[in-house]
Amino acid sequence: MRQQGTLWSWWRDLRRIWRVMRDPRTPGWLKMLPLLALIYILSPIDLLPDLAIPGIGSLDDLIILLLALRMLIDLAPGEERRPPSKREDVIEATYRVLEE
Repeated sequence: MRQQGTLWSWWRDLRRIWRVMRDPRTPGWLKMLPLLALIYILSPIDLLPDLAIPGIGSLDDLIILLLALRMLIDLAPGEERRPPSKREDVIEATYRVLEE
């Protein structure tokens, strides 16, 4: 049974981000991207002010955070960029039925 959907995709991406952040092969500047995005979100300086444009003002914060996380996943070294592998105990093959 294959699990699909937005929530499963987010959960998979969060697990991938966690592994990338803990991977010693990941450069320090790449690990700083999510932290810099959080600092931007918490800072009073915004590209679109939250008070001037209600509702849309928070949109730039969300976009910055999502871009930082996507860059972290896409630029990560090694195997972390690949989607998770299938279960190891399943063998993909073609079969034929022999009549007795």
